[in-house]
Amino acid sequence: MGYFVKLEKNKYKLIADLGYRGNKRIRKTRRVEAKNDREAQRLLVLFEEEVLQDKDVHFTNIDNTTLANFYPKWRDNHAKQFYSPKTFQNYCSYIENRILPMFGEFKIKDIKKVDVVFFVADLSKNGRRTDNKRSDGPDGKLSASSIRNIHKAFSNMMNTAFEWNMITENPCIGVRLPKVITPEGQAYSESEVTQLLERLQQRAKPIKRLIVQFAIVSGARLGEIAALELKHLDAENNSVLIEQTISTIVSDNKEERQFLKETKGKKKRRVTIPHYVMEDLLLLAKVKKSQLDEIGDEREWKGHVFLFSSDLGKPYNVSSLSAWWRKFIRKNPDLSQIRFHELRHTSASLLIHAGEHPRVIQGRLGHADIKMTMNTYGHLLPESDQRASSYFDKFFEKEE
Repeated sequence: MGYFVKLEKNKYKLIADLGYRGNKRIRKTRRVEAKNDREAQRLLVLFEEEVLQDKDVHFTNIDNTTLANFYPKWRDNHAKQFYSPKTFQNYCSYIENRILPMFGEFKIKDIKKVDVVFFVADLSKNGRRTDNKRSDGPDGKLSASSIRNIHKAFSNMMNTAFEWNMITENPCIGVRLPKVITPEGQAYSESEVTQLLERLQQRAKPIKRLIVQFAIVSGARLGEIAALELKHLDAENNSVLIEQTISTIVSDNKEERQFLKETKGKKKRRVTIPHYVMEDLLLLAKVKKSQLDEIGDEREWKGHVFLFSSDLGKPYNVSSLSAWWRKFIRKNPDLSQIRFHELRHTSASLLIHAGEHPRVIQGRLGHADIKMTMNTYGHLLPESDQRASSYFDKFFEKEE
């Protein structure tokens, strides 16, 4: 129970009692003015309520802290600082919609590895999707990647509890997770790329045509293309620095907010492109800069000159670009119906068939590890291996 002490006429000290941390008693105090003891008592009640709701209040009894009590501390004092807005939003969604309904009333110290094992097994059952979107799998099953993302959010929160010395180990570590089976990406052949470029020339606006061309010759992701700026172009060496990407988060009221972040894996890369594509990018950059200089204070995203942007300088929305691509492909049914991301696969497959070394392809795509490149595109190597084998035929050709 809290109490107050009268200091002098109309002046009081309020003491909110927060219980014990071990043998130490935790209190918070505040000096206030009050007409009499009755008013001081009323202010004390309000002060205690405020302290109990304060996100910065101490954990008074770690042994009895539940996951629901811990979550807002983790969210406000850790996650907001260390995760990107998109990751933060996703983690909070997983925790609030999946983890707290199951473990919210558990004391953190009582959550064991076996509980997490059963939780993951339950997520793998039929009908575990909670939205109205198309099911990840048959019978409304969550996909392996969705289950892994939920587990990752849980593990991150429990790891923070471990780092804060609230538990002796993270119960999420070592839990066996469903394996993600990544389908082989589709890709256009050389002849199909030629056909695609001809069709873009006939039926697409120049800006959209340039986006597709750059995707094919650079292997860049769509978010990286949307984040491309004038400062990233090196005209002398016909190269482009890819160091950032555009991401979008949607608020509860359905408003979208775009933000810049580092590329996937936080790995910068410089990609050389054909000079004719560079010339088109430079011309576009010159036009964009002139437009933005002319509109002055009306421009959006001040300090940036995005190549693919609105007249006011706002970078194109990645979802809108994907929607345009799907619409374009549907209107050209004789072209293979691939996703925009598979233009990245197209870039890699063309280089593989041209005999380029996997290390070079790894660098152009921004893969952190050569294993990722080989796992993703290894199925394309047998044909290249056959060409390599044919090189040795000349040593064994018999003279007629």
